[in-house]
Amino acid sequence: MAPHPTRARLDRLRVVASTPVSEALVSHIVAREPRIDFARDEALLPPQRFAGDHAGDPAFRRTAEQQRAFEDLVDSAQALYGVPDEHPAALQRTVRNNPDLRWVHTMPAGGGAQVKAADLTADELGRIAFTTSAGVHAEPLAEYALFGLLAGAKTLPRLLRQQRETR
Repeated sequence: MAPHPTRARLDRLRVVASTPVSEALVSHIVAREPRIDFARDEALLPPQRFAGDHAGDPAFRRTAEQQRAFEDLVDSAQALYGVPDEHPAALQRTVRNNPDLRWVHTMPAGGGAQVKAADLTADELGRIAFTTSAGVHAEPLAEYALFGLLAGAKTLPRLLRQQRETR
């Protein structure tokens, strides 16, 4: 039996994207840390409906062959970029089938709830570091909320109507 792909190279970090990630971002990461082997297969991921859509099109379905390929891919990771299929059961399956997995970065808000719902053992939780992007969008969200308050306070629809009428 051939050795598991990650066991052969301890001087490298195999990161697998289980959620869509742009080629530009992958190139940026690998350029800054050349010891990273970043693997992804966009054909195995649901198409994004909008930028930042980590769950993708809910109508997306993999064939049995594609599902095996996806599971083989995530099972080869030392680090996962995203929870597989954004689903706790898929996270649990991956953790239990991949003894080399050491790090999972959850993408959307509620990553901690996904990890909790995966019902991992204390040993599994101790073996894997879980991180999140929580808070990364706090500043732009605050700006947008402030914009909404100011638009209401300054009666933006009235101002836009007046602007159109003066053309």
